[in-house]
Formats: sequence, C-alpha cells, structure tokens
Amino acid sequence: MPNASIGSLDSRVRSFLAVLAPASDPADDPAVGGCFADPFLLADESGARPVSRAAFLAALPGRAQLFADLGLGPATLTGVACDRLDDRYVLARTDWTASRVDGGRPVPLASSFLLYDDGEQFRVVLYLNHQGLPQA
Repeated sequence: MPNASIGSLDSRVRSFLAVLAPASDPADDPAVGGCFADPFLLADESGARPVSRAAFLAALPGRAQLFADLGLGPATLTGVACDRLDDRYVLARTDWTASRVDGGRPVPLASSFLLYDDGEQFRVVLYLNHQGLPQA
C-alpha cells in the first residue's frame, strides 16, 4: 500500500499496535506472534540481537510479572508517529504510559517498530525499546 494516505497508514498502524498492547489478552499468543517476523531484531540499551518468535512469546508472561513486581499496571498507548520509508517499510515511533498501582506518577515508555508491510498486514522486523523500566 505505498500510496495510502497518512491518515489511513496511521489508522492501520494503530490497529496493529492494539494487538501488541500489553493490555490485550495474554492468552492470545497466536495473534501477537503473528505480528512478528521470525526472527526479528530486538534492540535496547544492552545492544541488538535476533530473537525467535517462540522465544519472544515465551518471555511475555515474565514481562507482565516484571511490571507487576515494579508496581506497574499494563502500558497504554498514548502516541504514535508513522513514517513510510518505502513501498514495504514503515517506522512507527510510539509512546506508552504505565500507571502505578499505588497511584503514583505514571511511568512514560517509548519504543519504535520497523514494520514490514506486505500490503495487507504488518510484521515487526525491528523492535527498539528506548529506555529500560524503572528499578524497584
């Protein structure tokens, strides 16, 4: 869909991200798994590494537990900026907010996704976390 309007692209990316949102049903691993290339590149403050889809899905319950251990609720998408890079790739920069279960100040989070667009669906080929979670 290289000629899609920006509004249409934004709408498609937001729908795609809704499946990835931590608040989505954790039992829906096939839906989340289908959003990622196999393997994809995961990058954060410790560097970049290829990750298999299966390993990523296996790690999701631990991520949910980490949020709980830090006193954080699920992250909510608060902003998206999309740039079509070419006929097949879209860069989506995202902002999220994780509420604190004790009512304290929410934690802002940011990540970017390089998405492969086959014209019908997206797949994450690069998942970049811009900062780590706060320490307990």
